Amino acid sequence: MAIRYSKILAPIDGSQNSFTALAHAVQMAKSFNAEIGILHVAILMQQLPIATQLSDVYLPESILTHIQDFSDTVLKQAVKQIPDGIRVRTYCEIGSPAIVIPEFAEKNNYDMIVIGSRGLGIIKGLFMGSVSNYVVNHAKCPVLVVK
Repeated sequence: MAIRYSKILAPIDGSQNSFTALAHAVQMAKSFNAEIGILHVAILMQQLPIATQLSDVYLPESILTHIQDFSDTVLKQAVKQIPDGIRVRTYCEIGSPAIVIPEFAEKNNYDMIVIGSRGLGIIKGLFMGSVSNYVVNHAKCPVLVVK
């Protein structure tokens, strides 16, 4: 049975680990002549002061603009890593990365997800959770976790 990947999703958060994973996605895309989708998931709650999370507060449009600007910067930096000849699309979503990534991959028919590992230790992983672990356990397609 020949395994073929035509669409590879590379979630990017701006960390070195996510860019290392992107480099692996690029190599896979070259091998399979696949398209790479680069997804940045903005986490709204991390961008807001704690006071605005505790009550019903009007959120100025400038906060959403700031989030979009950060996402645009991360995505532009990621696209620079893609060599000519590889098809690439960029996406920005807002939400919890662990939930958004597998749902996005399924909804958009991605064949594989290549995701970086933050390298959490066992204890930190138990308390903080792991996006890559959640994605591995909930994605409907194969997932490559890159350390």
